[in-house]
Amino acid sequence: MTGRTVLGFEAMSTVFAPRPLRTAALTSFMVLATACSRDATPPATASGGPRAASNATPTTTVSPVVVRAYGAEELLAELERARGLLLVEKYQEAAAALDRLEVQAGDPALKASAAYHAGLAYDGMGERLAALERLERAASSYGDQAIARHALVKLTRLFGRLERWGDLGVAADRLLARTDMLVIDQLEALGAKALALVEQADVDRATVHVGKALALVERHGIGRSGQPPVQLAQIAFAEGEIRRLRSEAVTLVPITPDFGERLEARCQGLLDAQSAFTDAMRARDSFWSAMSGFRVGQLYTKLHAEAVTIPPPEKARTVKQKQLFEGALRLRYRILLEKGLKMMDATVRLGDRTGEDSEWVTRARESKRTLEQALADEKRALASLPYTEDELRSGLDALKGRSASDGKSKEPAGAKPTASTPAKP
Repeated sequence: MTGRTVLGFEAMSTVFAPRPLRTAALTSFMVLATACSRDATPPATASGGPRAASNATPTTTVSPVVVRAYGAEELLAELERARGLLLVEKYQEAAAALDRLEVQAGDPALKASAAYHAGLAYDGMGERLAALERLERAASSYGDQAIARHALVKLTRLFGRLERWGDLGVAADRLLARTDMLVIDQLEALGAKALALVEQADVDRATVHVGKALALVERHGIGRSGQPPVQLAQIAFAEGEIRRLRSEAVTLVPITPDFGERLEARCQGLLDAQSAFTDAMRARDSFWSAMSGFRVGQLYTKLHAEAVTIPPPEKARTVKQKQLFEGALRLRYRILLEKGLKMMDATVRLGDRTGEDSEWVTRARESKRTLEQALADEKRALASLPYTEDELRSGLDALKGRSASDGKSKEPAGAKPTASTPAKP
């Protein structure tokens, strides 16, 4: 059989050649075929023959890739575009653009702004750890930039939301140490520091910072009319926490001769704390309102839990007398459960209405379920006693050695418990 030449190769000799030679020949064929596909004319060789051309290494010319630096105007335009995405809540797209911009930019001010706004974008997405990372970079790596102050303010708010009280205190100290602080930023820092301290049970030092903040508010007349700024909400909440802790430090049990005075102090402390938490709600910020609403509800439920543990007086010796005292106690202090439940329900509805998703709303929802069950249990316990509500009130009056007709044992439904409510031993 006579072989035919294909691109300088004898077909038959290739087919019947030993395996190593067949492989080499096939490889050469592929290289040459590729070269021919680019240029129909085989490359010239020293010998000028086609077989020599088959052994030549083909060359490919690659066009150079030009990396062009972005101009300052282009980068600023990209920053404005990303900030526009933030305004329309396209957080994911904004975050990607801002992260890219921080890498591309050379100017520290532009890099700081990109990091700060990226933190806002990640916070908008609910990715708060990623937000903290970028805000910390804006505050630390670019600390000499003006926007670093805004990054620290945002850091304090995120640490407060995440209840990282130690980190909150450190961030507040860094903010207070700056020399470019506006009055409103000073209030933010003082409120954050007070909150961090009180949540770590350092009531005395927290009180000092709240005092400084309130003096600043008074000096500049901030929040005297209209809706107060959110910075005042934080200060009011910290003050409410101080009052709450001091009130709850006054215990009702064990019973001592000064029980009446202690109960009065406890109730007054509750009302003072509630007043401060109500001031925090006036800012109409969903986060601070949720925190404050939960705390007010907690004030009432904790007082109820302590009040129902008050033991019967020594005059209650018989089973009937002890039942009367227990029933009257439950009846009198049931209003605390009702008030607590009302506040938890309002906090849950606030979260549903505003989309507030903090842990405070979750706690309020759980507490609401618990209080509903507790209130149902109280009603069942009262119904199981062989006395009407009027008989329970009269029985308590008798145990206290008073006439039921003097009217002192009956109070309006919304009245606070007074020192004369439970009997002294």
